[in-house]
Amino acid sequence: MFYLNKFYFFQLLLFIFISIQATAQIPKLYGTVIDLKGNSLPGAGVSLLSISDSTLIETVVTDTSGNFKFTFVNNGKHLLRVSFISFTDFYTTISLDEKPYNAGKLVLKESSTSLREINIDAKTPPVQAKGDTLQYNADAFKVNKDATAEDLATKMPGITIQDGKVQAHGEDVKKVLVDGKPFLGDDPNAALKNIPAEAIDKIQVYDRKSDQSTFTGFDDGNTTKTINIVTRPQFRNGTFGKIFSGYGTEDLWKNGLNINFFKDKRKLSILGNANKINEQNFSADDLLGVVGTSSGGRQQGGGRGNYGGRQSGGRNVQQSELSPFLVDQKNGIATTYSAGLNYTNQWKKLTFTISYFYNQTLNKSTSDLLRQYYTGTDALNYSETNSGKTTNYNHRANVNLEYKFDTLKSLLIQPKISFQKNSGSSNQSGINTGINGQLSRAITDYYSDINGYNFTSPILYRHSFLKKGRTFSANITPTYTENKGESGLISYTTYTSDTLPTDSLNQITNPVSHGWNTSTDLTFTEPLNTLTQLAFTYKNYYSNSESAKQTFSYSPADILYNQLDTSLSNTFQNTYFSQSLGTSYRYQVEKWNFMAGISYQNASMKNEQTFPFFEQVDRRFENILPTAMFQYRFTLKKNLRINYRSNNNTPSVNQLQNVLNNTNPLQLSIGNPAIKQDWQNYINLRYSAVNSEKNTSFFIFTNATFTHDYLGNSTFFASGDSLLVEGITLANGSQLSKPVNLNGYYNFRTFANFSFPIKKIKSNLNINSNWSFTRTPSLINNAVNYSTMTVTGFGFSLSSNISEKFDFTLSSNANLNNISNSIQEKINSNYYNLNSRF
Repeated sequence: MFYLNKFYFFQLLLFIFISIQATAQIPKLYGTVIDLKGNSLPGAGVSLLSISDSTLIETVVTDTSGNFKFTFVNNGKHLLRVSFISFTDFYTTISLDEKPYNAGKLVLKESSTSLREINIDAKTPPVQAKGDTLQYNADAFKVNKDATAEDLATKMPGITIQDGKVQAHGEDVKKVLVDGKPFLGDDPNAALKNIPAEAIDKIQVYDRKSDQSTFTGFDDGNTTKTINIVTRPQFRNGTFGKIFSGYGTEDLWKNGLNINFFKDKRKLSILGNANKINEQNFSADDLLGVVGTSSGGRQQGGGRGNYGGRQSGGRNVQQSELSPFLVDQKNGIATTYSAGLNYTNQWKKLTFTISYFYNQTLNKSTSDLLRQYYTGTDALNYSETNSGKTTNYNHRANVNLEYKFDTLKSLLIQPKISFQKNSGSSNQSGINTGINGQLSRAITDYYSDINGYNFTSPILYRHSFLKKGRTFSANITPTYTENKGESGLISYTTYTSDTLPTDSLNQITNPVSHGWNTSTDLTFTEPLNTLTQLAFTYKNYYSNSESAKQTFSYSPADILYNQLDTSLSNTFQNTYFSQSLGTSYRYQVEKWNFMAGISYQNASMKNEQTFPFFEQVDRRFENILPTAMFQYRFTLKKNLRINYRSNNNTPSVNQLQNVLNNTNPLQLSIGNPAIKQDWQNYINLRYSAVNSEKNTSFFIFTNATFTHDYLGNSTFFASGDSLLVEGITLANGSQLSKPVNLNGYYNFRTFANFSFPIKKIKSNLNINSNWSFTRTPSLINNAVNYSTMTVTGFGFSLSSNISEKFDFTLSSNANLNNISNSIQEKINSNYYNLNSRF
């Protein structure tokens, strides 16, 4: 039953407050710039001039499809000028009133005059604000001739590479486009490492809305931090690339190639890379199909997920779920082989992109671990040594096909398929030590050989009516996921106990899981007038996941693994279905815009276990999911944006499945069929200010997350040999963890960056600071523990801008970490991180 407690009441008040202020933009003037052949001209300058004295009012740059728009323009007559390198300037007079003005297709003619030996001494502004987009001009950042897009991007304010992940303005970059088209699927690292810097004209950073949101104008909250690389005109026709090779001490080496064949709208890129210097090309897609199942981490009402901090789709991921497939960038020595192919072409009605990417990583690692646990009065030390080898193969193919039936109707199909194969082995030795000495010790040999498949194919139909602002769109996304394989475990555990002196395991496990889901999103928009618009949405989501795990112990008499262990075997099915109805309203005036929406969601979740015994759990959920956005433009170069949204995250089948994971006999884990979906509320604020005259830029990003029914963990530490209600015997010093729903989770985070030039040394200085506060609830021996972590950080980056022949970067980042616990005060700690690089 739906109930309105204090938490809901607080969120409702928050929604009402923010609903008075959220965002949308209706362009006042728009059009497209093309050449005589009908090709679009990205990067063309479009300027509005005063009709009386030709003074400049505003200038914009065409996007990757040659489109431009002006949002805040006064009514009356204006002079429109279009300029582009090697083309004759185009002029026309326009008259603006309250209605949006479509300038249509503006055709530029190539200039017949050849300009030679002309030296232009002008300062290129490093950063420009283009509405919600920050645009970096490549000419303002000097790099070596053989530099890559990654080398160039990391010189730009707010763009960093942290632990192998590309970050922009404090957020992980999920997608890299080239001239507005997909490049190598959704792998930012592969794209940035294989595009030469000399081919880049501009780099644009923005929050990319979903294709459906872009069409309707109503933001659904599903944004992706995106980098769009705009190539130089001379590189859009021709062949270019590079081949490189290097060898160092200790048998370290790196080889690669990147060849591009560009002609008009047809682009073909071929790349390859092999190295033994720990460079890896893993992205989230490399783990799909083997991490969880199709129901894992499904978000209702809009949201985002990441793999940082062991999070996936907003849910906590058990380490046993990730460990066979995750190759940590900082863990061990990796040898990587990768190859890719990307092809893009565009015809009159059809735009087509296909990419294929192969990645193989061989990883060897050794590690030593020491953990301390406090359960009120008792203390426990756990030490571990581990060595292992992992081989991961990944094949990934992406297709993007857009067909325009006419000017009003279009169809977008984006199938993606991936296959992963992972094999690995590890040797682990763990010791539990208490106040009176050693409690237990386990020596474990483990291997796994698992395959994973994932296929999804979003289909989006868009229809615009003759009445401007009236649209209909339908988005259907079917997905299928499967993984299966075999793992083996041999362990020998000794206990300082009379009841459990020793324990040994020799077993193999055959996990098989598969699932499919489909989501539907129907949206209809209707304009009330030129400034306001309504949207009506219907969404549903259905998933069905099955998981079977059979564990067999070794029989010395039969010399076979034929003894089924029912305590480690399970057959489980999860079915989830949700529907929601919603409406949104948006309004725009000259300097500020807002959008507010609300939806009602009804969901049901059914869990059914058929082995080793029958168990069934049915649950129903009702939720009110508000969303709101507000934007205020102080000037054309200063922009404030506030977003609020709410969503639900459903548990994964791994979290629900009531089967024991004994990969580490001293640290067991088990699923919990009784957990339910959470309710997450998320608010963020972005402010950016760019001064092109002084070449300075400033931006700040702040967000806060509040979660009701947070999917946390409950851990039981055995102070003596214990028989738990799950029927599990837990030896003294061992522990068992399982997922549970808890309240009291919230997170605050802010990140700021200020950039300015140092003219005396011809360099750019970026200064950044960050602060975060996270409160995470958990259960320790059935008592609630609140763990809080506060991080305060400061950093800077000084990068040379002297010439292409001299290049240096000096950077340093420092963080002060403070950790406290409500019932485990003995493990409160402070520590300091300093990471410097030259």
